[in-house]
Amino acid sequence: MSSPASTPRSRLAKVLLPIGLLLLLILVALVFVRPSTASTGPDQVALHYKGGAFSSKRFSDCIGPSNRVFDGPGDGHFAYPSSQTNFVFDADEGDGAPITFVTRDGIEMTVEGVTNFLLNTRCESEEIGGKTYAGGALQRFHELIGNRYQAYMTEDGVRSSGWREMLSVYIARPLDTAIDRAGQQYTYVELYTDPSKKAAWEQAVLEQLPDLVNRQTDGDTEFFESFAVTLQKPEPPQSIKDELVKQQAAVAAAKAAQAEAESRAAAALAQVEVERAEAKKIQARVDVLGQQGYLQQYAIDQGLNPFQPSTGSLITNGNGG
Repeated sequence: MSSPASTPRSRLAKVLLPIGLLLLLILVALVFVRPSTASTGPDQVALHYKGGAFSSKRFSDCIGPSNRVFDGPGDGHFAYPSSQTNFVFDADEGDGAPITFVTRDGIEMTVEGVTNFLLNTRCESEEIGGKTYAGGALQRFHELIGNRYQAYMTEDGVRSSGWREMLSVYIARPLDTAIDRAGQQYTYVELYTDPSKKAAWEQAVLEQLPDLVNRQTDGDTEFFESFAVTLQKPEPPQSIKDELVKQQAAVAAAKAAQAEAESRAAAALAQVEVERAEAKKIQARVDVLGQQGYLQQYAIDQGLNPFQPSTGSLITNGNGG
């Protein structure tokens, strides 16, 4: 036999249970139906993909710089940088390590530097391989490369680790190839000591890089553009540098010795010319005065008396006695 209080409790439970289920359904609905938002900075462009929790995502539109949008629940937004991107390769905390290459004379050199470029964020519709990309080059980049590496920007608006990983494949490898190919046209001495040769090598790297980058992608769309390359002075191994210093010191010493010898020879030639001029002057005076007259005049010029009495002459006094 049940207690009298069991009936009110049962009734209360019957009332609260539906209310609890209703609240749970409301919470679940809020999770799945709340709108999605996206905010782009002044140097960002975003892709908007529609799709709920239980439906596939499909491209919708592009979101320009400095925009904030509210879209449907479950929609996705993927932002990419529209401003200049740098790929720094150095021994510090750059995007990649220094690049090594081999010169024409077989010497391995190492170079640090930076390449600058822009991601192609154009969003005009294009058709490639029978498929239409309403979001243009940016959509195609995202679906072929960016999404695979999660290279889109973080919610804080900074370049992600996936972006850096993507650059190590699609920028670093072509850059390494371009530097190596261009370096094979020069000797290590030319690149290490001749600024004009180093500038020509840098220009050759820049000219080759865009084509090599396009080959790394599928080549139908230029995902990266407006390249610039700045290379530091390439460094040979320390042993080569030490030997080059010795060679330069030897060359400097040889040039100094040559210069000294040439200076002495020039001084000797000048002295000969002076003596020749003096001899001509003497000969001219001899021609005028005669040899005896010239000698007498020379003695007078030197403060001597050319008219000394002879030893056989008779010296008398004034009285003749």
